[in-house]
Amino acid sequence: MTAPQAHAVFPDTGAVLPHEHFWSDAAFVQERERVFGRCWLYIGVFDAGDALSAEMAGLRFEVRRSGTVMEGVCRDGDRVRPLQVDRCGALVFARVAQDNGPTLAEHLAPYAERLAVMSANGINPEPPVGIAFQANWKALVENTMDDFHGSTVHPDTIHPAVHPDWRSHLVTERHGANSDSRWRLADGTAGWWAKLDAKLRMRRFAEEPFYRHTFIFPNFYLATFYGATVIPHRVDPVAPDAAVLRWQLFLPTTRLETPRERAFHRSTAAYLIASAGTVIDEDRPVCEAVQQGRPGIADVPGVNGVYGRREQRILDFHQAMLRQLGEPA
Repeated sequence: MTAPQAHAVFPDTGAVLPHEHFWSDAAFVQERERVFGRCWLYIGVFDAGDALSAEMAGLRFEVRRSGTVMEGVCRDGDRVRPLQVDRCGALVFARVAQDNGPTLAEHLAPYAERLAVMSANGINPEPPVGIAFQANWKALVENTMDDFHGSTVHPDTIHPAVHPDWRSHLVTERHGANSDSRWRLADGTAGWWAKLDAKLRMRRFAEEPFYRHTFIFPNFYLATFYGATVIPHRVDPVAPDAAVLRWQLFLPTTRLETPRERAFHRSTAAYLIASAGTVIDEDRPVCEAVQQGRPGIADVPGVNGVYGRREQRILDFHQAMLRQLGEPA
């Protein structure tokens, strides 16, 4: 990951967040109201039951459905505000009710249609997973946007799974606050998925031999493998120096008719969850080490981060945060 600049400049000249936004209480309070109290936020998938809940930056979001009607509230201590609730395919989003601001489709642009198609594979759910980080939530966002850390942080997990020629097979799309990155799977990895497909007949939303993740501002991304498996992720702020990464695996196989097929599905899901856990365990100490060093960096004059071409998504995120924080109350 690249450390942010110690001092921000104006957005049209390459702004980054002021450094204290990664560790100060005042910045956390500001983000709670102006980002998480106003933006569309991913709440979950109604895979079982009629209620969803989420807690971000001290705000608790509760959503219920009755038939096709969805409604909810945001709780902040004794303060209760109504929510606007909408969905993109199977993905449920909510925001504190307001008279202005973008629709959900506008907030997701240009990925609303793609997300809806991918979310159709949100079947065969595994239990949600939450992993705590002693790091600011934005450090986790930056980490997932850093396409190049696979070879250094994950040399034995992610790096061998994707094609070594990143110049030709790593493609990044940038659309303001939202973005998409896809990396062609290594031949061996694609072959493994093809064998799995032959055994369990994967439900595929597209014939794409990629690892893909689509980021939606401020804290959601949908990861997919092989045009089949979908894994929604949400980064929940807990404190200025603490966050929880929440995710859920959906393994959309259609051949689950026999006990043997069901057992193979369970073992495959367990393997994928364990593999994802290993990757996150490799990310966590890096994010936490960066977090521990940030207050000290703020005291060093002239410290600047330099963003390369493949890191522009991180800069886009900083600028989107600055715009959101700058909105009048």
